[in-house]
Amino acid sequence: MSRKRKTIVLAIGTVLTIWVLVGLLGRLFVPESMRERLEARRACRLCDLSGVDLRGADLSGADLVGTVLNETDLTGALLKGADLSRADVRYAHIQEAVLDGATWVNGKTCGADSIGRCLTADTQTLIASGHCPDCNLKSATLASLDLEGTFLNGANLSWASLSRTNFSGSNLTRANLTRAVARHTGFQKCLLREVDLTEANLTGSDFSEAYLRKTLLVNAVLIDAVLEKADLRQAVFHGAILTGARLSDADLSGVSLKMTDLSQADFSKANLSGANLLGATIDGATFTDAYMVGAIWVNGKRCKAGSIGRCYQ
Repeated sequence: MSRKRKTIVLAIGTVLTIWVLVGLLGRLFVPESMRERLEARRACRLCDLSGVDLRGADLSGADLVGTVLNETDLTGALLKGADLSRADVRYAHIQEAVLDGATWVNGKTCGADSIGRCLTADTQTLIASGHCPDCNLKSATLASLDLEGTFLNGANLSWASLSRTNFSGSNLTRANLTRAVARHTGFQKCLLREVDLTEANLTGSDFSEAYLRKTLLVNAVLIDAVLEKADLRQAVFHGAILTGARLSDADLSGVSLKMTDLSQADFSKANLSGANLLGATIDGATFTDAYMVGAIWVNGKRCKAGSIGRCYQ
């Protein structure tokens, strides 16, 4: 072999060696994306995948036990047979995701045709008949459904995804909705007596003329919620956020509003007799013609007779 030819061969070999080394070094110093790791390993127990783009990812059979999926985009993802036990999926985007055979958050198995939502036995019963008292619907995916007039007395809807669902005229007496996400949801004229809505996200939801007597709304988020003409007698709102909420003509007698944020809320013509507003924030709140006799004001002093529209102490 001529010297010139040898030189060319050596040069090519050197270039190829350098190219391989660069590739290997790149793999060492440029980490795999979360998506690549998930699709390759199909396991991510107790991971925080908040905000990760997993659109169309193949996660069939993946171990996602206890994973946080806050605003994770799983649109069109394949999750057949995946284990999502105890995962937080309340804010996940699962439109068109295939969940057939997956183990859902509550330990139930998603049935056939579970596309965009997990169809457990209880979920299918509710959707088909509108009658599911005492059902286990924990972490159910019921967003955007029309469930008007359903009977869910005593049902467990804790951690459920209920945003933009229509529950108007439904009976949810003594149901458990702790930490449920029900943004812009319709609860008009619902029976919600003694319901537990602790730490639920109810932003922009409509409770007009609903019956919420003795309901727990501790630390609930009710920003811009509508509670006009609602019966809220003896409800507990400790620490809740009602910024911009509309409560005109509502019955709030005996209600606990301690340490709540009532900024910009409208209490026009509401009945606040005996209500407790100790430590509440009332910046910009409206109390036009509200009946406040016997209420405990933000400073801990009781409103005297004649307290209409303002608290006389």
